[in-house]
Amino acid sequence: MIDNEPYLTIRFDGKAVGPGRIPVQHLLRFLNNLNKALHRTGLVLLGESESIKRGRQPGSIKEEVALDLVLLTHGSPAAVLGFERCQTQHALPGFDFGQEIIEKAIAGLDLCQYPDDSLPPGYDTGVLMAWRDAGVLFSQGIDNIAFKLNNRKTPLETSFTFEGFNRIQERIKGPQTNIRTIEGRLLMADFKEHGTRCRIHPSVGEPVLCLFKEDQKDEVLENILQFVRIVGEAKEDPVTEKIASIKIHDIERLEDRDNEAMDLLPLGTPISNDFWESPSLDELAFAQNVKPLIDVGVLFGTWPGEADDGFEDAIDVLRHSRQGGAGKS
Repeated sequence: MIDNEPYLTIRFDGKAVGPGRIPVQHLLRFLNNLNKALHRTGLVLLGESESIKRGRQPGSIKEEVALDLVLLTHGSPAAVLGFERCQTQHALPGFDFGQEIIEKAIAGLDLCQYPDDSLPPGYDTGVLMAWRDAGVLFSQGIDNIAFKLNNRKTPLETSFTFEGFNRIQERIKGPQTNIRTIEGRLLMADFKEHGTRCRIHPSVGEPVLCLFKEDQKDEVLENILQFVRIVGEAKEDPVTEKIASIKIHDIERLEDRDNEAMDLLPLGTPISNDFWESPSLDELAFAQNVKPLIDVGVLFGTWPGEADDGFEDAIDVLRHSRQGGAGKS
């Protein structure tokens, strides 16, 4: 451990940054995906089978890996960020799960940039996707991102490069069997009743059905209504030779093309995340304060319509028949 240095430093080199300066958009994108990588690494280490499945994430992971930005300085022409762990974190020596998560995430980033089919400890496709999304900065004026974890006598150092970014993308895409790339607006996702599927609408041509795995749900949901690039294994119609469906290997939002195919977007109020949670009838009734009907008599005299439509008489007959039946043993 080097005295007077932050717990974690991250250095950005490239034409998009200057001494102690970095675009806010770049910073927000990187920090958001750094948090995703840490949280998903924590889930993998906890034994979860899918690090990006829908649902509430364990609060303990968020607390364990929480970092405070304490420094923005420069190293020659570069921008350097310094982080310390939150002061509320207290762990016994040798039992610091948060430190294990951060170490595995940074060490694994180095390993997964080399040609090897095996994944580092704490890694799955979800972690790779988080680093891939962070690596979009390499197309926005960043040449290198260097990490130094100052938690031991010899700091852990890792560099994230454009070549490594490409290697991570190759890992995500998997074996290249009839692989196709489609760019378009992502719409009409189905997460439950008919299997995990969605539909991509290219700017030119017919929409294509997309199939995806359970561990890709979160990524698909985040990109609904966005203009995206989908890479996957295509299944073609033998008669028309057109793509009938594509099994998603990778999905990436194309922010610079958000203005394309705007006519496909639905009008009205956006759907909230609650829409995808599929609550039970009891949960819906509780949320809307709908209570069970105990006495059918409360309906008498409340039905709108013509006075002589016969409904009130039918309710009165039903009420008296129930009262008569209640006295029988």
